[in-house]
Amino acid sequence: MLILIVLNNNLNGCDKMKKNKITPKHFIISITVLIFIIIAIFSFTLKEDRELNKVESLIKDTVISIEKIISTPFRFIINKIDDYRLLINIREKYQNLLPEVSRIDSLKAENIELRKQLEAMKEELSIDYTLNEYSYLNATVIYRNVSTWYNTITIDKGTYNGVKTDMVVVNSQGLIGKVVSTTTFTSDIRLITTKETDNKISITISNGNNKINGLIKNYNYQTKYLEVEGVSNTETIHVGDYVYTSGLGEIFPSGILIGTVADISTDEYDLAKIIDVTPIADFDDINYVAMLKRKEVNE
Repeated sequence: MLILIVLNNNLNGCDKMKKNKITPKHFIISITVLIFIIIAIFSFTLKEDRELNKVESLIKDTVISIEKIISTPFRFIINKIDDYRLLINIREKYQNLLPEVSRIDSLKAENIELRKQLEAMKEELSIDYTLNEYSYLNATVIYRNVSTWYNTITIDKGTYNGVKTDMVVVNSQGLIGKVVSTTTFTSDIRLITTKETDNKISITISNGNNKINGLIKNYNYQTKYLEVEGVSNTETIHVGDYVYTSGLGEIFPSGILIGTVADISTDEYDLAKIIDVTPIADFDDINYVAMLKRKEVNE
């Protein structure tokens, strides 16, 4: 009976639609609302715990079918809305993570570069001298002037680190120079390739069991040889003989490798040999050095 009343009201509503010229949109909304009301009424009625007659069974099946037809697209839409919200949430989290990912990538690249520098430093400072009375103070070259390329370099250690003037400077290959000036956190190193006239170094040429003394007086920028003087023409020297510091004087201890004999000639009077020495160290590529620090008695 209630259904008939609702249907009757709805039909009356339809007549009113015609009179009031209600649009199809309003009609569809009205029908939809009516269907929902019918479904609700029958759902409530059919919940009673009793056996249904044929008419009621038919109505129940019809109501369930209609409810399924109507609810399916709504469920689909709701699911899509949930999926869209999830997608938006994931996108927001992704956008928030982008700066962190970029920072991690940057840290990884920086870590790789630092590892490369560390390996290079280890290789360059793998010094193996038998100077038992000295310890080593490692440093990095931080400045080198193009106009004085073969004269001086600046390192990142100074008096704060215990650096003093006249400290001997080496790398894994051999002799580099000595400290000539310091500040609190930096020091200047005069290279053995400098043109300074007071940079003469006493050397020993090792020829088997023979030790022949001489003096480095100059560096030739064209040939890139250290020029040695003070060797008698009667001495036997061969190309390839090793040249070391002799230990004579107050600066350089004995036994530090300087280079190898590259060429031998005599002076114009045929009295002394002129010896060209190839430096063992690559003075075009100096990145890390170490200073010899005399050990204290209790070290």
